[in-house]
Amino acid sequence: MRKLSPVLIVLSLLVSLSFASHVGADSSSDSDRDERSKHASRQLKPLLTAIDYHTRMIYLFNYKKDALVTVNPLMLDDWPGDIPLQHTVVSADGKTLYITSDNTASHPAYLITLEIEKINWKRGTARLEVEEVAAFDVPDTPAELPFVEATNSAQAVPAWLLAGGTQIHGPTTLPFSNFLYFTSWTNDKIRVWDREKEEFAKVDPIQITGYTEQTHGIVFNKSGSLGLGSGYFFDNNVIDLYKANRRTGALKAKKKIKLGDDDNYAAFSHYVYWLDERYAVTATMQFDKTSLTPESTTSVIPPSCWLIDAWEGTATKIISATDDVDGEGIFRSASDLAVIGNKIYIAEEDTIDYGLFEDGYVSVFDISDNYRPQFLKRFKPGDGLPDGFTVAHSLTPTPDNRYLFVASWHSGYVVKIDTRTDMVVKVFGPEDGLAMPHGFFGAGNIR
Repeated sequence: MRKLSPVLIVLSLLVSLSFASHVGADSSSDSDRDERSKHASRQLKPLLTAIDYHTRMIYLFNYKKDALVTVNPLMLDDWPGDIPLQHTVVSADGKTLYITSDNTASHPAYLITLEIEKINWKRGTARLEVEEVAAFDVPDTPAELPFVEATNSAQAVPAWLLAGGTQIHGPTTLPFSNFLYFTSWTNDKIRVWDREKEEFAKVDPIQITGYTEQTHGIVFNKSGSLGLGSGYFFDNNVIDLYKANRRTGALKAKKKIKLGDDDNYAAFSHYVYWLDERYAVTATMQFDKTSLTPESTTSVIPPSCWLIDAWEGTATKIISATDDVDGEGIFRSASDLAVIGNKIYIAEEDTIDYGLFEDGYVSVFDISDNYRPQFLKRFKPGDGLPDGFTVAHSLTPTPDNRYLFVASWHSGYVVKIDTRTDMVVKVFGPEDGLAMPHGFFGAGNIR
C-alpha cells in the first residue's frame, strides 16, 4: 500500500475534522437519536404485545421462551373502564405499553399508557401500572365512513366494516424521533403522540384533504424521511406519500401513488412494508366493483401485490390473484405482508367476500427479483396452520427477522413460523385462553 506524505496526512485530517464539524452542526439531534437507538437495541426485549377483541384482555408474549402472560386490565388501578380495545405498541426496552380503545356511547377513544413493571414468565404473571389516559375525542363520536353498497355477487360489503364510532388503528413510530403515530381510520385524522412529553404533539391532529381519509397507518422508511399511508376502504386505490419532519412530527403530502389507473385499479390496502429507503410493497383486498366505483372504471383488479417506487411515485403490480388454493398467486384478500431476506410473506384473510370467515392462508414468494416474485408455498388450515384456522389478519416479524408471527382475530390463533425453514414451530390458541387476539406489536419494530 502506498504511504501518504506527512502533508497529505495533515490535509486529510483537516478535511475530516471540517466534515465532522459540519455534520455535527447540522445533525446533532440525529446523532443523539442514533446513539439512543443503539442503546435501545442493546436493551431489546423478546416481547410481543396484543389485546383481545372479545375478552378485552392484554396479552404479553415472550417469543424466545414461547411463553404467554394474560393481564386483566379491569384489575389495574386507573383503568378507564370496560372498553373495547384495538391496538398496542410496546417500546424497544419492553418497559412502556400503549393501548388504543374504540369510542363508545360512554367513553371516548383512548390512548392508554402503561408501565410494565415486571413480568414473571414462569408464573404467568405481570405487574402493569397505568401512567396516562388520553382521550382522542369525546364519547359517542360517530364514524365518518363513506356510504357503500354491494353491486354484484363477487364483492360483499360485510357489516364488520361499517363501524359506528371512532376507531384508532395502525400505530407506527417515526425513526429517530419521539413521535408515535396512529390513524383514526373512521375519519380523516392522523394522530401524533409525543412520547417524551407524554402528550399529543403540537401538529396533532394532521388532516390533509384528499390524503388522510380511511388511512390504516403511516409506515416510515428506516431513516424516517418518507412515510406511506394505506387506503383501507373500498375503492381507495392510492398509497399516500408523505415527507416527515422528525423534529416536529409534521407530515407534508407529496404524492398520491395509484395502484393501477382510473380505468383499471386495485384497492383496499391494509399495510405497507418498506424494502429499503426507496422501495416498498403493499397488497390489496378488494375483489370487484362496489357502489363507490366510478362508472368510468372498466374493472377492479382482484387481490394483488404492488411494488412502490417512492422516489418516482409509481406502483407496479408484481403478484396477481389466483382462483385456485394451490395457484401461484394471491388467493384470498391480502391483509398484511412482510419481507424477510429474499422472501415475501402475505397474510390472506377471508373477510370481505361472500364466503365470510371460511379459511385463511399465508403465501410465500421468493422476491430475489423484486419485479418477478416466484411462488414458494402456501400455509393452509390443517397443512402448516392449525385445523380450523381462519382469517390470517396480521404478520409480525421479530426484530431480527428470525421468526414471523401470524395472528387470527377470528379463530383465536397466534402461529410462530421459523423463517429459515418456513415451518410452524409454535401455536398459541383457544386452549391458551386466546379468543380474538388483535393489535400485535413487537418490541424493536416500528409498526
